Amino acid sequence: MMNESWEDIKAMEYENQVELIITKKIILIFVAIFTILDNTMVLAATWRERSFHQPNKYFIACLAVADLLVGMFVAPLELFQLNLDYKSRGIMFTYLCRFMMWIDTFALTASISSLTFISFNRYLKIRKPLQYRSTMTTSKSLKMIFIIWFISTAFATYSATPCSGNEGIRLVDAYGLCPRIYQVYWRSKGFFTFLAVGVFFLPTVVILIMYSLIYVVVRKRRKMMRDGEQGQTCIDRNQLNVFRQDLKAIRMLLIVVGVFVLCWGPYFIYTLYAFQNLFLIDWPSRRYTFIAEFVIHTLPYINSLCNPIIYACFDQTYRQAFKNLFRRMMRRTSSRVRRPPNEIELRP
Repeated sequence: MMNESWEDIKAMEYENQVELIITKKIILIFVAIFTILDNTMVLAATWRERSFHQPNKYFIACLAVADLLVGMFVAPLELFQLNLDYKSRGIMFTYLCRFMMWIDTFALTASISSLTFISFNRYLKIRKPLQYRSTMTTSKSLKMIFIIWFISTAFATYSATPCSGNEGIRLVDAYGLCPRIYQVYWRSKGFFTFLAVGVFFLPTVVILIMYSLIYVVVRKRRKMMRDGEQGQTCIDRNQLNVFRQDLKAIRMLLIVVGVFVLCWGPYFIYTLYAFQNLFLIDWPSRRYTFIAEFVIHTLPYINSLCNPIIYACFDQTYRQAFKNLFRRMMRRTSSRVRRPPNEIELRP
């Protein structure tokens, strides 16, 4: 009798969050559609534009693949289970839950790993521009991308297997939902702490250190230019133009990193602190808790949508590449419309 009443309470609590669930469905549909479209454009631009066949653009393409997985799998699967009513969620089998956990962790790890390698690549290019081409070749960049996928696969597999100690890989008792990374129990505290430190906090610190070093190099280089130590030859002016282009690329990448930290930071900080204190904030109403958790758990989805928008707004090369793609699409569409149907010529 007590178990039935507890389940009834949980079912009623779930039904009371209908507005938030509808809002999340709309956001997930929006995120899934536009994340697939804009990240596909990034990959198409990298493939079509010959000027994009360089290590830095390959790392950005790797980041686009990770975001594309969110639009293709993570968001649709989350939407699928939200469309099930409370009693029907028993069909969410453990294997499907494990796949959701796997693809979620894989996309996160691939994203932060790509940003980390991008920061190393930018530092190398700004620190030693003359040796950069010989040091960072296409083959080396592809090997690094392979390392990114290997690390992401290892973390994701570890998070989704029973041996990881993650008890959250089953239907959650409260709502019958498949768990994401944040839906784990106190016994999984060590696992999640390891995941948070290894996948988010440590790479974020490394990225901040690398961009701090980049800032130091840029400041010294600007001082040298102001003092006239590099002269005014044509070669030095060309180097100056390349240096300015690198600064614009660094600014764009800093915005990408900032958006990533803003979207994922609250999620990891909230979850880690919640392990120490289950009732994190003493809200006057349980509804405020649901709203706060809704915002914190929805921001990571939006992050996958933002990166191509940032490229288009702050990088002229991507903006021009996207325009070229649209022009090609419009030409093909107009040529198909104008093409007359095949006529059969009848001879007497």
